[in-house]
Amino acid sequence: MGAEHSLDRVIDTLTARFPALDRDTIADCVHATHARLQRNATIDSHLTALTQRQAGEALARRAGRPESVSDPI
Repeated sequence: MGAEHSLDRVIDTLTARFPALDRDTIADCVHATHARLQRNATIDSHLTALTQRQAGEALARRAGRPESVSDPI
């Protein structure tokens, strides 16, 4: 599975989790988070999962709700 396809799945998941935010906002956050993580990564085996976690946390703050570790990914 390619990185772009993986990021599309992350965007779909986060769009469902944050219905009050528009898809473009979520996509921008996911792509920016992924780019930042990729620049600093020494390995990329968990890059998509880290992107989803960190983008989800950022979107939760933006939506004004706490993001719990127990929230489903």
